[in-house]
Amino acid sequence: MPQSLKQKVVNTFVKGLITEAGELTFPEDASIDELNCLLNRDGSRRRRLAVEVEESNVLSTFNVTTTGEFTTGRWVNVAGQPGLEFLVVQNNNTLYFYNLASEPYSAGQKSFTVALTTFENAGSPGAGTSRMQVASINGDLVVVSSAIDPFYIEYDPTTDSITTTKITPRVRDFDWQGPTENYSIKSASPSIGRIYDTTNAGWTGTKGSAALTDYRTANTAYPPLTHPWYSGKNADGNFSEAEWQKLFAGTSLTGNGHYVLDFFNKVRAGLPTETEASRFSTVAAYSGRIFYAGLTSPKNSGRILFSKQLDNINEAGRCSQQNDPVSEYYSDLLDTDGGVILIPDAHNIKKLHVIGSTLLIFAENGVWQISGVDNVFRATEYSISRITDIGITNTSTFVTVSDIPMWWSQHGIHTISFDPASGKGQEQNLSIPTIQKFFDSIDGNAKQRCTAAYDATNKRVHWFYPNNGTGDFNKKNRVLTLDITLQAFYPWEVSDSEGSSNYIIGAEYLQGFGSDFVDFDVFTSGGDDVVTSAGGDVVVTKLSQLAQADSSVSLMVYDAASGKMTIGFFQGIGFLDWGTADYSSYAEAGYDFLGDLVLKKNAPYIQVYLRPTETGFAGSDELGYTPVRESSLLVSSYWDFRKTTSSNPQQAYRLKYTPVVNESNLNTWDYPENVVTTRLKMRGHGRSMRLRFESEPGKDFVLLGFGIISAANSRF
Repeated sequence: MPQSLKQKVVNTFVKGLITEAGELTFPEDASIDELNCLLNRDGSRRRRLAVEVEESNVLSTFNVTTTGEFTTGRWVNVAGQPGLEFLVVQNNNTLYFYNLASEPYSAGQKSFTVALTTFENAGSPGAGTSRMQVASINGDLVVVSSAIDPFYIEYDPTTDSITTTKITPRVRDFDWQGPTENYSIKSASPSIGRIYDTTNAGWTGTKGSAALTDYRTANTAYPPLTHPWYSGKNADGNFSEAEWQKLFAGTSLTGNGHYVLDFFNKVRAGLPTETEASRFSTVAAYSGRIFYAGLTSPKNSGRILFSKQLDNINEAGRCSQQNDPVSEYYSDLLDTDGGVILIPDAHNIKKLHVIGSTLLIFAENGVWQISGVDNVFRATEYSISRITDIGITNTSTFVTVSDIPMWWSQHGIHTISFDPASGKGQEQNLSIPTIQKFFDSIDGNAKQRCTAAYDATNKRVHWFYPNNGTGDFNKKNRVLTLDITLQAFYPWEVSDSEGSSNYIIGAEYLQGFGSDFVDFDVFTSGGDDVVTSAGGDVVVTKLSQLAQADSSVSLMVYDAASGKMTIGFFQGIGFLDWGTADYSSYAEAGYDFLGDLVLKKNAPYIQVYLRPTETGFAGSDELGYTPVRESSLLVSSYWDFRKTTSSNPQQAYRLKYTPVVNESNLNTWDYPENVVTTRLKMRGHGRSMRLRFESEPGKDFVLLGFGIISAANSRF
């Protein structure tokens, strides 16, 4: 009986890697395994470009740490200059700065540095052991880490220099130091704590101290802390103990908070100094203020400090209300005040981040959001709500995609969607329906060393992390990419060259343009050069926008030969990482039953469609000519769930015509068709088939799609 023939066309092989589907339920257009491919929105997939250092790259002045922290941050709107942006590099215990205004970006290192040891707090394991986090506000930069006191940096464009200033957070003291259950009665023999609480409740200062003296003279005791001293004023405006006694306050507690104390070092008269040994590990600029969090002590791990609305950066430590809470006339909390927010059930806060009008708080045990009642945060009114109990393990995995946060937890890759009406967030696990097995195969150390970068131009998130068991502390040679438009995950792996190899240590997205200060010569309207009385040339320094290269994710690269840092990109068209190391680009399509689960089949032919990638020729008449960016794609097949291929790889990139070399212009590729079509005869048979597409060393490919002609047997 003759076989029945069927056709199948696959022209959108871009759903990415799927590990959470069975052999009989595998989705269309996804891959069961793949590596080092780039998925395009037009439905094609191609080989990723090789990683290499940028052209005319410059080495850093510093040696890259191999044991301490290496991380990066962004300083935007530097000195209030729109477009001026610095890359901030933490290399162990020192901060370095790069102006991202022009290429090569590695040549933009500034001459100034910041020694984090200057701000190292006593008892910390060392400034180089903790990752910094930064926040830009009003052109200045606030820096924190769990090993240092917070500080801010100011940049002076005139002298091209910076200054640093330690931030000392100061808060109102609302903590009672004595047993408040006894405060509704007077005390003849008060404890030191009771004495302090009395003065902190307002019985101090010129009039408050006089009132306390009068009360103690009449009662030989300290007053109950049920109502303020000025509630006992007589007609003359002076304290009257008799008038004060007429008021009945029951067991209510009066207000306190007269004293403003150093949050880290609370000195109270007569009492032991209360110290906070941990330091803030995260910071954010929100609602014109600076928010601090990330303490690890039992008392303060859930506390978030926020400054007043800043008129000047030197107010960054004013985390208290302006009016004295125990004042007779001006005690109100102001909308613009600073303060402290306590989230008691938040353990080990690791990340603060602003999304629109909401501040997100990422802790080990969940995510919370703080927002204003009418989307404007005020010290007088705000709301706190818990979004999820899924926390964050490594803050460097956090990234935002068009105001949508994404992060890694112990359980997977997560995001939050916000209800447009209520503003309430809801957590969603992205990896469970797609690549959870792949995610689980990454060991804990690799997840802790992961760092993320979002390519806003191409709408792709890249997570950089090391191979399992990698000994180099900051090496990152694996990349997991999520294409936001395609909603597809796919992995890359950067190969090492022989011997001592360069490797990636960090990544940041570049806007593709920058700005720099440029000196402009001044001329009169008549064209004459303007000079000073001493004959010096008059120039004006202005900020100039500089159009630059295409937007991309820049790579912080460890240069193995020197031990220093430079910058690189995924841009090499030689398809050899670091210029010498081959890497395999491949994709294996899912299980295809070709329309039938029972009958055995074969595929007499498959038709492969590829786009030419050649851009010209290189060489000479004497040496011969070779194509530039030549393509090649090998195709093989698996039958009946086998783990090894059933057929030898076949070349699918077969040109029908031989392009002619134009010696006067080698940058031309005279090929008459936009698509290379090749028919291959595939060996093997079975109930299911899957195809493998693989690269050749040093060559490109762009796979547009493929078609399968299948033949089913009449019997199984």
